[in-house]
Amino acid sequence: MMTDSTAMQTRPLPAKNSRPYSVSRISVLGLLALAGMSFSLAAQEAAEKDPGARMEAIKKQIKEVAPGKYDLDGIIIDAATREVRVPTEVNLVKAPVEYMLVQDKGKTHESVLKTTLDPLVIQVALLLANYEPGTENLFAKAPAGAELPNFPQLKPTKPGAHLVNIEVEWEAEGKKKRSPLSQWVQNIDVYKPAPDMDVWMFTGSKIDERGFVASVDGSIIAVWADPSALLNSMAKGNERDELWISLPANIPPEGTPVTLIITPNPQPQKP
Repeated sequence: MMTDSTAMQTRPLPAKNSRPYSVSRISVLGLLALAGMSFSLAAQEAAEKDPGARMEAIKKQIKEVAPGKYDLDGIIIDAATREVRVPTEVNLVKAPVEYMLVQDKGKTHESVLKTTLDPLVIQVALLLANYEPGTENLFAKAPAGAELPNFPQLKPTKPGAHLVNIEVEWEAEGKKKRSPLSQWVQNIDVYKPAPDMDVWMFTGSKIDERGFVASVDGSIIAVWADPSALLNSMAKGNERDELWISLPANIPPEGTPVTLIITPNPQPQKP
């Protein structure tokens, strides 16, 4: 049976100068893992079959690297600003795309970026940064009668907690460059970036008999809405799989390291 990702919630990380967590609360967060702690092969295999156990194991990898800043398997989380920085690299410069980011074992033939990170680690990072899965208004711009992917109806407890901005940062000729992720993909009806793609939705992935579906499929950020992906585009046409291609003029060469930067969307969205 498939369940939604709200069953996999966790507490947010403490920001700098916040009230100290009690030992019991830190235990819940999994922040008291012993230095050098390792899991037996049997425990790792059990965790692979049980997303809840995997989630707890992942949380035990969190390290505070500066006041209010945490490292989770290379993902940097700023608890105060809720910024989440994810290491990736350019996978394809010129291609039809359905995804902007996949795991390197996922659908790399149709994604601009790829990462070695397990999608479940990224989902945990987003939950720890106080984002909440939601699907409200995901298809608000779809035409009447359009065939839509089957997403659960999820409404976050805090309005807008499922909405994020996503940017990319990379180095070229010794200088750092930064751009909205939406500038790396274009709509083939007009051959321009979608003007309404700057806001993305943290829909979260699902659990079925195979485990955490995003980890099975490797799907992380989708432009053609995918219930298995962690984040989905809200842009007009997100229900059309043939609509999106990369925008090569804006993308650095394949293999270029790119930091994906996820931040809260500050503005309320209209349906």
